Amino acid sequence: MGAATLGTCFFHTHAKGYLVLMAFSSLAPRLGLALFSTLIAVMGGWLLLGALTEEGATVEFIQDADSFRAELDRRAKSGEQVVMESAAELGEDYARRLREDLTEDDLRMLFPQLGRQFNRYVPGVHFGVLPSKNWKRDFAEHPQKSFFRRTNSMGWREDSDPGEATADLCVLVMGDSHTEGVCANSESLANRLEHRLREERPDEVVEVWNVATGGFTPANYLGTLAAYGDMNPSALVLVFYGGNDFRESLAPWRFLYRRPPGRSSGIDVSPLIEGGRQGVALLGQELYQALGFAADPDAANDALRLALACGMELDRQCRERGMPFLFVYLPPPSSAQPDRFRERVIEGLLSVGGDPDGLKFSDIIADSTLQGLRDAGVSTLDLRPSFASAPVPLYWDADLHLNVDGHELAGQLIHKAFKDSLAR
Repeated sequence: MGAATLGTCFFHTHAKGYLVLMAFSSLAPRLGLALFSTLIAVMGGWLLLGALTEEGATVEFIQDADSFRAELDRRAKSGEQVVMESAAELGEDYARRLREDLTEDDLRMLFPQLGRQFNRYVPGVHFGVLPSKNWKRDFAEHPQKSFFRRTNSMGWREDSDPGEATADLCVLVMGDSHTEGVCANSESLANRLEHRLREERPDEVVEVWNVATGGFTPANYLGTLAAYGDMNPSALVLVFYGGNDFRESLAPWRFLYRRPPGRSSGIDVSPLIEGGRQGVALLGQELYQALGFAADPDAANDALRLALACGMELDRQCRERGMPFLFVYLPPPSSAQPDRFRERVIEGLLSVGGDPDGLKFSDIIADSTLQGLRDAGVSTLDLRPSFASAPVPLYWDADLHLNVDGHELAGQLIHKAFKDSLAR
C-alpha cells in the first residue's frame, strides 16, 4: 500500500462555526489549545468492522476518500447551504433528510459498508448484517479463545428471534461495533442488561434487542425507530462511542447540507496501517478523530452540535411514542482507563507526527454534549467515572473494543440508569 494520508472528507470550517462554542463557554478556551497542534489532512479512508473470520480482523481500512472529497466540493458549489439555528431543529431536519433525500448512489457513497459481502441494505438505518449467519472468530484474549458472531432472522447479534407474543418490556439498544460486541452474543451489554431486567421481572416477557452494527454512526442511529419502530419498543438506549462517533457524524451532514471538506496538511498514516491490526485499531478507535480535530477545531464544534442534534432528536422521537430514551456515553480506552491504554495511544500519535493534545477533544466534546442534553431534559449516562475506577481492563488489547468485562460493567450501569429513567 502506498502512502495514506488523512483525507479531507470529515473536517471543515464555516461561518457559523462558533455558534455552539459560545453556548458552552468553558469549551472554547480548551479547544483553542488545539490551534497549536500539528496541522494534518483529514481522513483518507473508511474503517469498517470486518467479517471476523480470523484473528485481528475486527477493523479494515478501505481507501476511497478522494472521490468523496471531490463530491463534497462539487455539492458545496452547486447549491445554497442550509443553516439550522438550533441543535433540536437540526436533528429533526437531518433525520428527515436521511430518510427521504438519499439516492441509491448517495447511500453507497456515504455508507461503503453496503459493498461488503456480509452486509445488506436496511431502510432507516441504511445497512445491516445479513440475517441467519454464524461466523466463528478465533480470539486469543477471549476466555474461551473463540466466539461466534451469530445473527438472527433480523440480522441482529442475537441468538433468538422476535416472537409473535407482545413483550411486556421491549428495549432496543443501538450503537456501533462496541455495542454490537467483539464477543459472544450472550456477553454483549444489551444481553447483560436483558439478563438483569429478566431477573427482576420474572413474571413478565422482557426482550432487549441488540440492534447495533459495526460501522454505524449518528446518521444510522437517527433512523433506529424508522427501521425498528414496528417492534413496538418500550424504550431506546443509544450507546455513543466517544472515540470516533463525533468525527464520523460529519461526513453525511456535510453531504446533505452542502458543506465543503475541511483543511488538510497531509499527515502520512500508512506506517500505522501497514503496522498491522494494532495500528489500524489505534486509527479507528481514537487516532483519526484526535488528528482531525487537532487540525480543525471548528470541526470539533460542528461535531458537538451534531451529537446534541442526535441525542435531542432521538429523545423527541421517543417522547412522541411515550417511551423513555437513554443516551449513554462510552469513552475511548485512553480516556476510560488512561493508566492502561493512554501510553500506547500517544505512541501511535507520535509515530505519525500527531499532537497528544488532540486526545483531549473526546472528553471536551463529551462534557458539553452531556451537559447540553441534560439541560434539554434528555436522560444521560456517562460511563467514564465507573470505567476509570474499574480494577480490570475493560477493552481488548488486540483491537481496543470493549471486552467481556467492559460489556458486563456497561450492562450493569445501564440497568441502573434505565431503571431510574423508567421511574421518572
